[in-house]
Amino acid sequence: MKMNKAVNMRPRASAARPVRANHVKTAVNRSASLPSTDRLVCQAAAVAVEAPPAVVAANPKDLTQRHAAVSKYFPGVLGVDDFIQRVEIALCGYGFTGRNSIACSNLCRDEITAVLKDKIEHSFGGSFNTNGLGGVLTCGVTGIGAGLSHSPICADSGRERYVFFSFPHIAIDSTGTLANISRPGRPGTSCACGALIKCMGELKADGVEKSCKVPGVHDPLDPEYSILKQRLARRIRWEQQDVNSMDLADITKAAERMITDDLEYLIEKAVDTNKADYAVVTGVQIHNWSTNFDDEVPNLELVWPTKVYTVVNGKTTYLDLTKIPSLTPRQLQLLAQASMGSAAEPSASAGIVSSVSATSTITEIPHDYMAHRLGAADVKGASVLDGKPAYSETIKAGDAPAADPAKPKMDSIDLNDMTQAFRSFSAAFSNPSFVETFNGSNGKA
Repeated sequence: MKMNKAVNMRPRASAARPVRANHVKTAVNRSASLPSTDRLVCQAAAVAVEAPPAVVAANPKDLTQRHAAVSKYFPGVLGVDDFIQRVEIALCGYGFTGRNSIACSNLCRDEITAVLKDKIEHSFGGSFNTNGLGGVLTCGVTGIGAGLSHSPICADSGRERYVFFSFPHIAIDSTGTLANISRPGRPGTSCACGALIKCMGELKADGVEKSCKVPGVHDPLDPEYSILKQRLARRIRWEQQDVNSMDLADITKAAERMITDDLEYLIEKAVDTNKADYAVVTGVQIHNWSTNFDDEVPNLELVWPTKVYTVVNGKTTYLDLTKIPSLTPRQLQLLAQASMGSAAEPSASAGIVSSVSATSTITEIPHDYMAHRLGAADVKGASVLDGKPAYSETIKAGDAPAADPAKPKMDSIDLNDMTQAFRSFSAAFSNPSFVETFNGSNGKA
């Protein structure tokens, strides 16, 4: 018997593909779009959007249908528990465990990202977070370095180990509608990611070029959002995508590529591979919740992985999570209950719904946990063995993706943006109010 959902929350299909670089141009023509503005109960999403798409999951209680609906936008998507267990197995094969590594998590500030955070911390311990609006990285080299300085030091080698997780997020409700999410205790339809929805609306209304700024220039009253929008705009311009034909899934994918590149750029400047090994795990967090949080339709959390790799003794190895088999529904439920800490009471997990699809085992996130999230359980990490387990060689994804030096970096300057900046600078100094102020400060009439 499925329990009634609680509302008093203080939260925080195609064939499987290799999990490696997704930093390529994506198709931008989509038939689906965002729901109309009157359905978006979200301050950050107060922008004009198109009519809602047709329902693509005919039966919201059929988890296989729902997985297929999300897979139309994110092929190879995995259930969150399935994803985490595969990551833990893959990284353990290269020496990274919850006992010898520090997790550095970069998620959106939104409280609904807490489920993925709990899963990460159950496997890899308390994480140092660099969260930002939409997942944008504004912590800089010093912020990244602060987390690294907290890492355990391996007694046998004296080396440090870091695991970087980075995920922007998107809501796709149980019918398959982009952006929609029903938050507990809040009537009506809300949205995610609000910051990326706002970016999309403004970039479509004003054009991408207007938002491309010289690095370091941002709105002092809205620093994080303005940095997110200008970095996203520069990325879309560099990829030569037509923003008007992009839907929220496309925008989210572009944000993931941009944020992942920013993370790798900061890692390059902050991590000393002579004394440390590290792993990078990136993708998109997907909230596949019911259209009404209080009904009996299961709430799902999914992850679309894009990059998984390790750098050990300076050598980079890309890993393919699809080569690691999924656990059974029963096994995943046991792991899921442990990762929910004290919020997972035995009675709450008695009727958890699970399903096995072509690529993933999917398990419902219990309502009691989502409504009363209190924290993660203690970490139980595996000990490090001499040598590598046999599977570590079979999960390699192949060669590293080719780096493109022309990609816009966090601190790279585009000549077009410089020209625009000089024009703005010149206009500011010729403004009558500035001239009057300057003359007045020199005692002139």
